[in-house]
Amino acid sequence: MELPTGFDAQDLGEVLDALPSLVAYVDGAAVLRYTNEASRTWLDRAPAEVVGRPVEELLDEAGCATTHDRLVAALGGRTQRFERALPDRGGRARHALVEMVPRTRGDHGDGCYVLVTDITRRVEAEAGHAASVVRSALLTERNVRAAGASDSAMQELFAIGLQLDRMVRHPETATAEAAPILEHLARTVDALRGSVRHLIVESQPGSTSGAVRYVVELWSGGPVRFDGPVDDLPPEVAHELLGALSEILAAAARHTPDGLSVHVRVQEDVLEAVVTVEGGRREDGPVGTDVEALGPRTLRPGATITVVADDAARTLITWRRPV
Repeated sequence: MELPTGFDAQDLGEVLDALPSLVAYVDGAAVLRYTNEASRTWLDRAPAEVVGRPVEELLDEAGCATTHDRLVAALGGRTQRFERALPDRGGRARHALVEMVPRTRGDHGDGCYVLVTDITRRVEAEAGHAASVVRSALLTERNVRAAGASDSAMQELFAIGLQLDRMVRHPETATAEAAPILEHLARTVDALRGSVRHLIVESQPGSTSGAVRYVVELWSGGPVRFDGPVDDLPPEVAHELLGALSEILAAAARHTPDGLSVHVRVQEDVLEAVVTVEGGRREDGPVGTDVEALGPRTLRPGATITVVADDAARTLITWRRPV
């Protein structure tokens, strides 16, 4: 590269050292040969302490597990782009976008360039938006249920009103009809109290399947189908399902897919949500790249996310947990 007039290699080094992102070069033997000053932030060491050392010596066990296959692929000539979570010095989760771009010399590979960028704010914003989608779905379902409970109560009260009106017009029947009318009124009030308590205290959606349809509609509007007793899920499991679906659909939507469909099923004490993404590939990687990054930050104990892509540009994303 030819530098502009009056701008030398030292100036270029100062520019790179001023960047908050980590910029590095790894040779074909997976040894770090250059890094800018951001190594102090990302590796907690000065450049002089890390240059000349194998990359995997600089990472913890989780970092090695996340990075090894990606680094091998990049050194083999395939560009890599993925996210990983890193704890900062205070123990707070920090999210990084890692990009590995192969370097070629002539007709053969010669290591790769690495760029690590802090995307914590973006990740937290997306997670907040996904959570708001779930809250909207739950609120919508509760409103539907509340409207249904109110309508039912109004019908019962209307029937009681007719009974009272008949009793007023025929006072000779008051002795016989008063007790059944009072019992009917007590049952209606108890039912209304129970519906309100269920909506406010238990915080369970009136229909988990309805809430799922609402979440899917907000992200894609694709078809949804259900197998098994989905509406019988405990509230905490229903919330977890809705949260996982919202995160997965948000990640898929960033790739502008040709279509999305969702299949939720409960079979043999296992809850499973399968999202089928048609198309959805872009220059910086397939849908699976973003979805795989969800695992470390969204999965609760016992839950898993698997991603399978086929040659027809279709990706199957399966979220699973025991019930």
